[in-house]
Amino acid sequence: MLPTIIAAIAPYISAVLSPIARNIGYKLGEAFGNNSQKYRDILIPAPNNSSDSTEIERAKQRYSQEMLEYTKAKDTRDRELLKLTVAQTARRLELQEQEQRDRLKLAALQRDLMRELQAKDIQVKLAEIQTNWDKDTWFSKLNREETKQILLQQQHRLLILLSPPKISKQCPETFCEDLPIEMRSVGDFLRQHYPQQDVLRPVKFYSDYFTESIGDIDVERLQRILSPVPTTILYSDISDYAVTFRVGFWGFLNNQEVSLFSTKVFDWEEAKDALLASGVTEKKALRIIRQLIVAIHKLLAAFLADLYYLNIDPGYEPLLFNLKDELAEYGLAEELVKPYFDILQDIQQRQGEQYEQELKKLIEQVEAERQSQEAAKAEAKRQQQIEEAAKCEVKSPQQIEEKILRKTHSFKCVKTLNGVGLPSVDCVVISPDGKTFASNSSGNCSKLWNLHTGEVIRTFSGHSVAVYCVAINPHGKILATGSYDRTIKLWNLETGQEITTLKGHSSLIRSLAFSPDGETLASGSQDNSIKLWNLKNGQEIRTLTGHSYSLWSVAISPDGNTLVSGSYDNTIKVWNLKTRQGFRTLTGHSQSVFSVVISPDGQFIASGGGDNNIKLWPLKTGELTHTLTGHSQSVFSVVISPDGQIIASGSGDNTIKLWNLKTQEIHTLIGHSAQVNSVSFSPDGNTLVSGSSDGSIKIWRCDG
Repeated sequence: MLPTIIAAIAPYISAVLSPIARNIGYKLGEAFGNNSQKYRDILIPAPNNSSDSTEIERAKQRYSQEMLEYTKAKDTRDRELLKLTVAQTARRLELQEQEQRDRLKLAALQRDLMRELQAKDIQVKLAEIQTNWDKDTWFSKLNREETKQILLQQQHRLLILLSPPKISKQCPETFCEDLPIEMRSVGDFLRQHYPQQDVLRPVKFYSDYFTESIGDIDVERLQRILSPVPTTILYSDISDYAVTFRVGFWGFLNNQEVSLFSTKVFDWEEAKDALLASGVTEKKALRIIRQLIVAIHKLLAAFLADLYYLNIDPGYEPLLFNLKDELAEYGLAEELVKPYFDILQDIQQRQGEQYEQELKKLIEQVEAERQSQEAAKAEAKRQQQIEEAAKCEVKSPQQIEEKILRKTHSFKCVKTLNGVGLPSVDCVVISPDGKTFASNSSGNCSKLWNLHTGEVIRTFSGHSVAVYCVAINPHGKILATGSYDRTIKLWNLETGQEITTLKGHSSLIRSLAFSPDGETLASGSQDNSIKLWNLKNGQEIRTLTGHSYSLWSVAISPDGNTLVSGSYDNTIKVWNLKTRQGFRTLTGHSQSVFSVVISPDGQFIASGGGDNNIKLWPLKTGELTHTLTGHSQSVFSVVISPDGQIIASGSGDNTIKLWNLKTQEIHTLIGHSAQVNSVSFSPDGNTLVSGSSDGSIKIWRCDG
């Protein structure tokens, strides 16, 4: 019955609640957004002026070290989570519990360090208490011993003080008699949800610290004594027709200045008339209004507690999100408190983004040794290539051309694999180590093959409908499969176990591409969209829209900054992966763009289309520079050799053509009896695998 009654006065409540949420949220959000300090400086805010800079820096270094250790452990957990199968639920839960324990440990350290840094400020304020009490008679209304205890509290926590409301003598007697008693339930609410011994969100609450109602100037007076303690004060004025709710706070975001806010007036008299018109008695109407006044104090207290802890802990999950049902029981329906949820979510997102930037720097530090090892391997490989190049004694462009010509003409089919069991092989991809390759297969499966022997190593089963596309991550550990069932599955290549399923597309998945670091997956779908997925947590990062028809192909540049997509709408789009926005559309194909690829040096795009042509575009300018003609049917697949010298294309004319970058067709590979859907080069460029609508896979090798 209460929600129905409250609906009669909802407009009055909404007019009160929305503006103050926006104003407080704007101030704190703006403060955080404009903070140019390192994140550790926000997490370990400096006290007023008493602590010496060495102590502050030592605390920050200690926190940074612990954060680095946390990051290392988190990185290890994330890597293990990627390898876990769906069935390994117990281990997944164990890793999640470890993450939660480490977060709590980090939060506890942060509060301890903040408390240590405040110690000198607190001693100064304790010494000033007597002087303040002697100079300003207002302080005599407060309990001096209780004030000392607040300053001496051992745990860093938010202090919330509730002042008795200032009630006009012209108000109904029930406001003067019953409301002060009912206001004590604010303390019960906070002690239940924000207990003072809680690790994540401790709140110390007093409803009897003030012996009489206070005003703005009293809040500023109290700040002079309690400035080292982050504090929120709730107070209100009730006249013969309206209520004004007021909030004062300090100590948020390293800001010791007092911030004061007040709501628009809540015309309780008009609200009472509306309730009377809805059929309730006057006694009940006044009780409902008192209940709402108390509920709004609870809402403001919880909102400010969540804001405080959210602003010092980027991983903090606001509790207010879970209290909507309880607030609704008090008369504050979800639509009335939604502005508070929106503000918290907005600041949570901003906090997360800035925290992720700092975490990324730490992860880079964690990865430094690994990157150094990889760089050493890369240098050794480069030296080997230099030595091999020296052996070839290539001294002129003509000799280079002759070498490419000899290599391409030496490609021969060495194996034909007919055990796929499909009328059409739509996708093949060779692993980064050049030892295996993957393809779609019959029975809604995909297969992993030995590239040398052509034998099946492993079958991956789990999709409910046929698999259309496959991709292998740069580390060669994970297989991604896209299906007609509109899902993407990730598999452990070593064990064959399913890791996770990514859901979000509304139609079949036509193309998949991993980022160079293996942390992001791009998927192109027949639903006209591209989705980016975070492979650490399996969550969708962003949906890229802009194509007017189905996606056929996606590719990511070697530096990981650019994504290119080809579509049934005859266009190629170029997307900035940092901003996740499209910034260029390439037009030139007269029919669908079935395949796009970016050269290994990241300099140009090659595309194959339904107009039978291959087109080359510099990635930097997007201007069409060359069109390769020679196929008599659609070009369904284009790939570029690892050395960037040769383009291979598979076509509806049943052939594979090899081209050099001077736009000349060099050689044609004949053998398939139906269209060639997919081609893939090995890392050394000496092997080519092709999949066809004749149901076969062919392995082609050259003399090298």
